[in-house]
Amino acid sequence: MTESKLIKGGKLIGIKTSIFTIFNQEKYDPKAIPTAWSEFFTQFRSSNLPSTTIFYGAAIPSMSADIPMDYYAGAIFDIDTECPNGLVSVKIPSGIYLCVTHTGPITSIAETYGRAYGVEFPASGNEMRNAPHLEIYNSDKDPMDADYTLEIAIPIN
Repeated sequence: MTESKLIKGGKLIGIKTSIFTIFNQEKYDPKAIPTAWSEFFTQFRSSNLPSTTIFYGAAIPSMSADIPMDYYAGAIFDIDTECPNGLVSVKIPSGIYLCVTHTGPITSIAETYGRAYGVEFPASGNEMRNAPHLEIYNSDKDPMDADYTLEIAIPIN
């Protein structure tokens, strides 16, 4: 399923890593993002941040497949939320996103990324805006289940 949605921005608080895009398989490190999430959840559980079950992966793309992008694993809070020691923050502006639903184990997300950026986004007729690209996760669900869903959110004008 693909739809346009308004996503309320704020301050994403989490763990930052640098990673090459999944489309650059030669340089892509499949352990980088799971490691960032593991570190984030360890820090999150011991923090005083508000409780939530919705988490975000935020990618700030580089303009070259040969330069890694910044990836943040975390949660979005009000802009004035204090960032605990050991975590970092990045501003996520409110805006419209083209959201493509991934269904299935998270290990099969590469195919959905290909569909999102190679088929759905071009077919939408939208222009990409300069904002972080998002993955939206619900931690109430098991990411390895066949019926697991998450959204890949592409910032559009």
